[in-house]
Amino acid sequence: MKIFMLIRFLDYSGAPTMFMWVAEAMKKRGNEVIVCTYNTLQKDIKLSEGIKWIDFTDEHKGFWGTVFKIRKLIKEFNPDVSVSFQLDANVYNILACKGLRTNSIVCERNDPYKPGYWKLKLFKPLFGMADGAVFQLPKARGYYNNIKVPVAIIPNPIVSKTDIRCESYDKRKHVIAAHGRIDIFQKRQDVLIDAFAKLIKDYPDYQLQIYGSQWPGTNDEERLRTQIKQLGLEGKALLMGVSKKPQEDIKDAMVWVSTSDFEGISNALMDAMAIGLPCVATDCSPGGAAFLIKNKENGLIVNRGDANAVYEGIKYMIEHPAEADKMGKKALEIEELLDSDKIEKQWENYLLSLCKA
Repeated sequence: MKIFMLIRFLDYSGAPTMFMWVAEAMKKRGNEVIVCTYNTLQKDIKLSEGIKWIDFTDEHKGFWGTVFKIRKLIKEFNPDVSVSFQLDANVYNILACKGLRTNSIVCERNDPYKPGYWKLKLFKPLFGMADGAVFQLPKARGYYNNIKVPVAIIPNPIVSKTDIRCESYDKRKHVIAAHGRIDIFQKRQDVLIDAFAKLIKDYPDYQLQIYGSQWPGTNDEERLRTQIKQLGLEGKALLMGVSKKPQEDIKDAMVWVSTSDFEGISNALMDAMAIGLPCVATDCSPGGAAFLIKNKENGLIVNRGDANAVYEGIKYMIEHPAEADKMGKKALEIEELLDSDKIEKQWENYLLSLCKA
């Protein structure tokens, strides 16, 4: 099978990371893979030998110029399927494939219900013209009631199994940890800091460590630093910067927390669960955290946007160490549920089913 894959840019955030995983997985399974990007700023990305990567970032094409450039590439390579991740690439993919033998397959990697997603409302009718679609979660699929072709619901895998395990309770530090992109609109680290301000009144020896960096050109880190200063949390609530080995950095934390308002299946949450950390996560739309966490079985789900609920969840974990430890051990089962070999087969089988004879 020859697979063309399209995304705006490659970096190490959620959707591009999974895009690269699919490309690598399909190549590993013996398929020919061509990757195309058109706005990549981070140039240190490496793909496996044998994956052809075409980037035309430096060519200013405009909307229709980009469509026709992609269409030209698809006609040149004549792939069986063209797979796109994220909204703008999905739009380009559908238009570029019309009238060609190549099937367009669009992938929704986030929450179609999220506030301010006006571009999706504008382009939603176009999605009915796609030849296939992949979603992470059933609720995300439900938004696209105009897609009548066969679709697949395929969760994110545990990208690589690890031997890292969180420290035993007696060796853990009094640290609350979080990692992921700094993004107040989506990830709501402001809510986490407010929750920690409540917690530190009960547990003054605890520290909050938030790993991650903001999108280029945004000022969310500065906004969080201002919040930390205003709450008198300097030296207690820390922005740690990007972690190249997040599981290693968080393994001695007491609790790991996610406060997203909307999220697909979070790679960061899977990182924490896969090493056995007790996790508290908000009930983000369209259900990514609830897909991974069964409340009070392998973690805690709390109300989104509610600092008091986040505080109560963290406090419960601290005050019930036996229960927290039990939930952390149960969380380890996520590796079996989301085994990468299983997810690879689901992707390949679905793509094969859409290849034109």
